[in-house]
Amino acid sequence: MRSDKKAVRIFWILFTFNALFYIPGATFGAYIGVYYRSQGMSVSQIGMLSAIGPMLALVMQPMWGILSDRTGRHMRVLRFALLGSMGAVLCYYGAHTFPMFAGCVFLYSLFNCAIGPIGDSMVVDMAMEHGLQFSSIRLGGTLAYSVAVIFAGMYLKNAPTASFKITSLAWGAMFCITFLLNGGQRKEGGKKEKVNVWSIFRSRKIVFILFYACIFQIVLGCYGSFLGLVVTDMGYDNGTIGKLMCVSALSEVPVLLGIQYLSRKVRIEYLLLIAGGAMSVRIWLPLTGSIAGIFLGQSLQGMSYMIMYYSCVMFMNQNLPKELHGTGQSLFYMVQTGIACTFSNIVGGWLGDRIGLLGTYFLYGLVLLLVTGGCAVALHSHFSMHKKE
Repeated sequence: MRSDKKAVRIFWILFTFNALFYIPGATFGAYIGVYYRSQGMSVSQIGMLSAIGPMLALVMQPMWGILSDRTGRHMRVLRFALLGSMGAVLCYYGAHTFPMFAGCVFLYSLFNCAIGPIGDSMVVDMAMEHGLQFSSIRLGGTLAYSVAVIFAGMYLKNAPTASFKITSLAWGAMFCITFLLNGGQRKEGGKKEKVNVWSIFRSRKIVFILFYACIFQIVLGCYGSFLGLVVTDMGYDNGTIGKLMCVSALSEVPVLLGIQYLSRKVRIEYLLLIAGGAMSVRIWLPLTGSIAGIFLGQSLQGMSYMIMYYSCVMFMNQNLPKELHGTGQSLFYMVQTGIACTFSNIVGGWLGDRIGLLGTYFLYGLVLLLVTGGCAVALHSHFSMHKKE
């Protein structure tokens, strides 16, 4: 990291920006499933509500990314999405039935799905421009999440609807921070060179990464969407959920500190397989029936999710032209939060009502383990053949 004042200033702005992005996940995402249940929703209904956002993301995330890249107005698009999310989450205060919750999810997700990919694209670009490490900036999100989720768990036990107000304030604060990024954003407007979006799929490596990220996220999405229900079924409350989420966030810290070095030594394909193996173990640990087993599973968040997320985000920005950075990140998010989470929540909720959540966890973990094993054999064979040539 360069020591000049401008680089240091940009680092702390990006660090704060990233930290604020992960607070809504701690105040809203970690507890919304439990809130739905408290309002009388069944497991399958919770699965369907959890799937609305991902289904919408299938259409909207590529459109947001293309709009951002084609117009070059990345910051304006991001601010519009932040304001929309800030207002839409407050609609939950008036919702008490399944159709009303569905409408809230639709409106909130319409704006929310744009923030991640556009924000990541801008942060990675600015980090590289100023000689900063993205892993150090991403650490802000991990630390903010770990602190926020603990306090949210304690506070929301007695005031569950406060989640919506806190989440709205977080998006508002993030909107304000964007005005400090003006000096470092890419120039907006002007004539843009047209790049074929479909050229992304000509790379077999990108196709493989998107495919494996999709399978991985199907399993992670099922695990995350229903973990709160598993924990409350065991007799624990939001306070315990907060501690579990804090453990998962803190487990990302050592991974973020060493991921840049690790990614130079190990192929990205192998890093993804390591993450998949860790995720298979993680989703099976609740089957022990012990809260200690679940805490152990949460400690594998860094080894599973963070390795997969960091590798994919960096790969997209390093292997695509700047004109497609927003679109590339949107495709990655679409695979993660669109295709994968739609499948995992709908099918996971349906299976949860029939074979139980723990039975669903076992089945999902088995599928991921088999896919990981098959990919490991295929990749080893592929790389061995290229070495001989």
